[in-house]
Amino acid sequence: MAVLTLLAAPMWASGDETATTTEKIDVFGAGTLVVPAEFKRAPKANNIIEHEFQASAGEGEDAQTARVTMMPASGGVKANIDRWIGQFSGPDRKTVGPKETQSGGWAVHTVQVSGQYATRMGGGPFAGGRMVRHEGYAMMGAILVEPEGDSPRRRQYFVKMIGPEAVIKANSESFKKMVTSVGQ
Repeated sequence: MAVLTLLAAPMWASGDETATTTEKIDVFGAGTLVVPAEFKRAPKANNIIEHEFQASAGEGEDAQTARVTMMPASGGVKANIDRWIGQFSGPDRKTVGPKETQSGGWAVHTVQVSGQYATRMGGGPFAGGRMVRHEGYAMMGAILVEPEGDSPRRRQYFVKMIGPEAVIKANSESFKKMVTSVGQ
């Protein structure tokens, strides 16, 4: 179970002086994700997701947004990254990664994908439901593998940001800092 802590001072230079609160998300009692102040807490879309935030590009009601989701999960790093990549298609699909780095003993597996994003509405990621396709979408995904435990039994924590490509690009550095904060 994750523990939530609020900090009173900004962690990132966001250029937005109203963004003054970050959150810290405890990951398995072995690491902490520092959520950038510009990522705003959002209602969880379902009970599988542990934490959900919203990233945006632009100002006001017309600003485009992307979902940032966090949750413990399993199923293997390669299988999940392959599934994430498979959710994108089209002639303009681009993939960067997967790439593995280390953060304080944590293995941080990342991937970036853009193109036409397909998701199921009303059925969840593994169940039926109407397929919806979004043009010009992108995703930054990370699987954080805890440093302790037997290699095949080390727990995994998934962090993803999915939305319009412009929003993902505008928030990519903040996302990278957040996922590598787990081991610092």
